[in-house]
Amino acid sequence: MSELPKDIMMPNDNPYALHRVKVLKVYQLTEKEKLFLFRFEDPGLAEKWTFRPGQFVQLTIPGVGEVPISICSSPIRRGFFELCIRKAGRVTTVVHRLKPGDTVLVRGPYGNGFPVDEWEGMDLLLIAAGLGTAPLRSVFLYAMDNRWKYGKVTFINTARYGKDLLFYRELEAMKDLAEAENVKIIQSVTRDPDWPGRHGRPQKFIPEANTDPRKTAIAICGPPRMYKSVFEALIEYGYKPENIYVTLERKMKCGIGKCGHCVAGTSTSWKYICKDGPVFGYFDIISTPGLLD
Repeated sequence: MSELPKDIMMPNDNPYALHRVKVLKVYQLTEKEKLFLFRFEDPGLAEKWTFRPGQFVQLTIPGVGEVPISICSSPIRRGFFELCIRKAGRVTTVVHRLKPGDTVLVRGPYGNGFPVDEWEGMDLLLIAAGLGTAPLRSVFLYAMDNRWKYGKVTFINTARYGKDLLFYRELEAMKDLAEAENVKIIQSVTRDPDWPGRHGRPQKFIPEANTDPRKTAIAICGPPRMYKSVFEALIEYGYKPENIYVTLERKMKCGIGKCGHCVAGTSTSWKYICKDGPVFGYFDIISTPGLLD
């Protein structure tokens, strides 16, 4: 497998550069979310463009607007990338009308991404709720593509209702192979009494993880209200706070720290979620007012 470069740069080092991409496939994941597979129109760009799990792009629809979206595919698979997009506003409503063969524009990648290089040799515990499954899918697929680099892996995937469990079928189909590779997949719902599978919030399943708390990197993404209880449960079970990471996307707009829409903190110490993040460590989260608002 190819390695991720130490410093990921945008082509021509121009943060404003727009690149045309073609829609290859569109999958309806849930009532509100679609998965889009894109390919760069420029073959040379397709060969060299890459990203880190946890980074995002700005997806642009000319004449309509742009929206920041986390990449949910593995960076090992060059030339293509996937975005899971929820229909939630003017731009994403237009995006949901796209069909294979249509083209749009992207710029990026932006943000810091997860420190997957630093995690080599560690176990991985991924905890997702709702749309938070999308960015963590990138981490999961990257770990599967580079299985020898990491120890045991547990992916806890949750949603309110079974119909909203993102990538449910994909993850279920991987279960048998995953178990042979010391990878555990747990999927659960919290408000669906008719769901035949498991029920419970993410923290309920932390004791079932196959990971060693002493040497595990944790990646979390979901609604901000879930973080406090998940943090408390992780620390209670012996996971180290310095190994806990969260990705935040809810307030990003321009992607490069110019609009100020995603600033959090105080007048003397602030952070831009799009530039300093969107991935933050536990101690940044608890010490920066507004990051989880």
